[in-house]
Amino acid sequence: MVWKTYGLNRIYMNSRIKSKPIRVKINTTFAIGNTEAFNSQFNRNGDLILELEPGTTVQEVLLRLPAIGAPENWSDLFLHVFVNHKVAGFDRILEDRDILDIHIPLSGG
Repeated sequence: MVWKTYGLNRIYMNSRIKSKPIRVKINTTFAIGNTEAFNSQFNRNGDLILELEPGTTVQEVLLRLPAIGAPENWSDLFLHVFVNHKVAGFDRILEDRDILDIHIPLSGG
């Protein structure tokens, strides 16, 4: 507990106030191998909701998904991330209720 005095006012300052976590939904994961451990994180509706600290970037979320591989391989995979249906950079700071789609482009014939 820390008390600060400003003029005649004495104010309690809580230096341990934590920010409320943000919730981010991973909508589609066509880039991620679906292991049992990964599938167990989805709720009954098939959604994966992550609780993250405010200020978390797309890259930090990708690092939590080891099935994507190491960051140095992401450019080789042409990994694309969409936030709220728009292409996003790995440095994009996520906000509460953002929706992520993670894809590796496929082609063939």
